[in-house]
Amino acid sequence: MAGCDKSKEGEPGARSLRSLPARSLMTKKASAKEQSEILRLKREVMALLDRTAAEEQPAAGKKKVIIKTPVPRAAIEAMISKRYNPLRGFREENLAIYPQDVRESYFRRKAIDDKVIEYQQALVKQFHKKGYADDYSEVEVDTDSEVNVVD
Repeated sequence: MAGCDKSKEGEPGARSLRSLPARSLMTKKASAKEQSEILRLKREVMALLDRTAAEEQPAAGKKKVIIKTPVPRAAIEAMISKRYNPLRGFREENLAIYPQDVRESYFRRKAIDDKVIEYQQALVKQFHKKGYADDYSEVEVDTDSEVNVVD
């Protein structure tokens, strides 16, 4: 095999064990990076939806746990084929004729939609890279093993 370290020349396919932990470590770092990116995007969307800072802190006697959920292939394919853009067709130049509260509502909605699009693109990127996509959610776990979804 070309490019493989041979520990013994007489044994075909023998590899050096030194290269295996480095690959495993790189995979774990990439997975942790994707996980943190998806969680960050979810938190930003929730923050834009007016979640309070108190909800972000775990309650006394509870701790936050990260749950990995596979995203169905059909959902990823829908994200690829039908890009999320609810404000399509509305031009920002037309905002001048509307009252201030409508303009503020538009920009608030646009910020939320941009974060949702960024979150979906992160899932699609993960799908293209791995062939599947995992979504990550934070849940609060009581000492009684009761799970309350924070999502």
